Amino acid sequence: MDSRDDFRILTDTGALVVAEEGQRVIVFDRNTGTPATAAFVLGILALVTGGIGIVALVGGVLPTLAAVAFLSVGVIAAGAAGWLVRTIRRRRSLPLPQCRTVAVLDRKRGLFSSAGGALVGLDQVRFERRMQMTSSSPKLVAITPGGVRVLKRGNPFDGGIGNVDAVLTDAATASVRQA
Repeated sequence: MDSRDDFRILTDTGALVVAEEGQRVIVFDRNTGTPATAAFVLGILALVTGGIGIVALVGGVLPTLAAVAFLSVGVIAAGAAGWLVRTIRRRRSLPLPQCRTVAVLDRKRGLFSSAGGALVGLDQVRFERRMQMTSSSPKLVAITPGGVRVLKRGNPFDGGIGNVDAVLTDAATASVRQA
């Protein structure tokens, strides 16, 4: 099944995809946040330790064994970062039905559901971006009568949440106006 044939993509941030399938709007999470952060950290580690190893080997600043050890750690970290980048690319190329469904807006029935949450009328839900305590990126939340549901914690290394809040608000309000 090809995701491009079955779904009309409304927005794609890399980490999150909002797709339309008939009267349903589905939010998919590609689960690339942790690998993206780990790839960034390993990339920095590779640059620092590999750089120290090269400078130490060429300049003779450290004993050869220590310089080779730094260079080896840098090469291993670069290899791990490369593996994680390939993992991210593979996850981004998966068909959408194989990705985790975060939320569904059923415009025909006027309902909203999220993973682990109750069904709520579309006229009772709002989508917002809110700041996170431990990140510079905002998180995407759905505000329902039952409370605030976190749909996705933004991550600056995998595309963040983009304009998903506006796209979902438009999809929800358009269906409410039609009813």
